[in-house]
Amino acid sequence: MPEILNLLIRWIHVIAAVVWIGGNLVLAMVIVPYFRQNLPPVRRIKLLTQIGKRFEPIVWGCVGILFFTGLINIVNAIGISPTADSAITTTFMRTLFIKLMLFVVLIILTTLHSFVFGPRLAKAIETLDESLEELPSEIQPIRKQMSIVSSLMGVVSILILLAAVALVMGI
Repeated sequence: MPEILNLLIRWIHVIAAVVWIGGNLVLAMVIVPYFRQNLPPVRRIKLLTQIGKRFEPIVWGCVGILFFTGLINIVNAIGISPTADSAITTTFMRTLFIKLMLFVVLIILTTLHSFVFGPRLAKAIETLDESLEELPSEIQPIRKQMSIVSSLMGVVSILILLAAVALVMGI
């Protein structure tokens, strides 16, 4: 593959990762804490649900881009040096496997967030008064599950970035 095309594919891969992971981290580290301090819980969850719905097509578009550009990157990387030192090849493959497994875990978590816990929480609060200062006790477990999945998504995202850096460094 020509170098310029290889560069373009890697660049698109990185941009998709930045948009997906960066967007999630901005939500988790900036928007959610701000809303938590300044909005009652029902209003906060409703707004976060609306933001999530707008971000969802972008997320799944990025997942598709990452999947296809990732496959191309793997084919290019493996095809570059078939006679490479077996220790380097083994290290590369191990790190790649870890990155791919983390990617699968992140897709599973994102699917749970988008299609299970998010809609479940949105439905549970849809008829509640937005000025309530506390969520009803029956909604707390759903909110907690959503919070756990969101936190795991953040941790796995950061681990994927670590694995990506390790791949580039040959670790």
